[in-house]
Formats: sequence, structure tokens, C-alpha cells
Amino acid sequence: MPQLSLYLTDDAASILREDAKRSEQSVSRYVSGLVIDRHNHASAWPDGYWDSVYGSLKDPSFTVPPELDPALDGPLPEF
Repeated sequence: MPQLSLYLTDDAASILREDAKRSEQSVSRYVSGLVIDRHNHASAWPDGYWDSVYGSLKDPSFTVPPELDPALDGPLPEF
């Protein structure tokens, strides 16, 4: 079985442990369930949902902003 290491803040790790305990599962099983559940629901939008969302706003003040200059971006963080 593959293993995965995560770096979490103390708060995030505490929340994760509490949620796993509440669900009466190990942390590994709990996180695995979250990943599987997210994958199974990733395409849960009804057919045609996004077609009806885009273009549904009828407000003349809503316009596409001009393209931004990438030179204005700050430096990327180093990991």
C-alpha cells in the first residue's frame, strides 16, 4: 500500500485527528475516505449545469477585465 507524507500546521493536524476520531477511523483511513469521496463527487454537477451558469448574468456593467501584465506578478515562493 502506498504511503504519503503530509506537512500540516498543528491546528490542521489537530482538526484532522479530531475528525478521524469522531468518525471512529484511523487518520489514514479517514483521509483515504476523503480522497475517494472527493473523486466520486468531482463530476457530480448535473449535465448542462455550467452551460447555464456561464452567460446567465445579464448585467451590462459586468465586463471581462483587460489582460493583466504578468510582469506585475510578484516572485513565486520557494519550497
